[in-house]
Amino acid sequence: MNRGGIRAWRLGVAASGASGAVLAAQAYDVWWTALSQLSSIAVAVAFVVLAFREPRSPWLRGALATDMLLVSLAYLPMQNGNLFHAWSLLEHVVTPLLVLTDFLLVGTNQADVRWWHPLTWLLPPAAYLSWYVCGDLCVYSALDLTRPTQFTERCLVLCALVLAVGTALYSSGRRRRTPVVSEA
Repeated sequence: MNRGGIRAWRLGVAASGASGAVLAAQAYDVWWTALSQLSSIAVAVAFVVLAFREPRSPWLRGALATDMLLVSLAYLPMQNGNLFHAWSLLEHVVTPLLVLTDFLLVGTNQADVRWWHPLTWLLPPAAYLSWYVCGDLCVYSALDLTRPTQFTERCLVLCALVLAVGTALYSSGRRRRTPVVSEA
């Protein structure tokens, strides 16, 4: 893919993330406290930047892919969610798939992923979890702070999910050869 095609692709990914967050903000009063919306905003901002400059390290794209896959894979079972609303479909299916596709097929530096990246990709969800606990957000019924044993168990499952996804991204990235990007 040429640089213009990559730029257009990434601006499309950014638009998907922004659209999901904007539509969710119209549907919910406290949209800014949910990981889905915050992750979508992060994708929107990061992919505008990535459209014009890809860093030498694949860390950011891997972190975004890991986070969006967490949002996607945890949404339906933990939140009893549905995909009947456009915001939900964008945030939990479309944008995660676009970010994953970018990591696996579009980016040029996946082969540079390091063994420790999946461990550090835990940091953004951990930061959100810290805010969730300290701010007593109570956004997710499945993460009820008044039930500490259940809360801890579910957090451990989510941590394992993030590590599994990160490890899978690491493995696929290491196997990928760097594509040649044309200037046209």
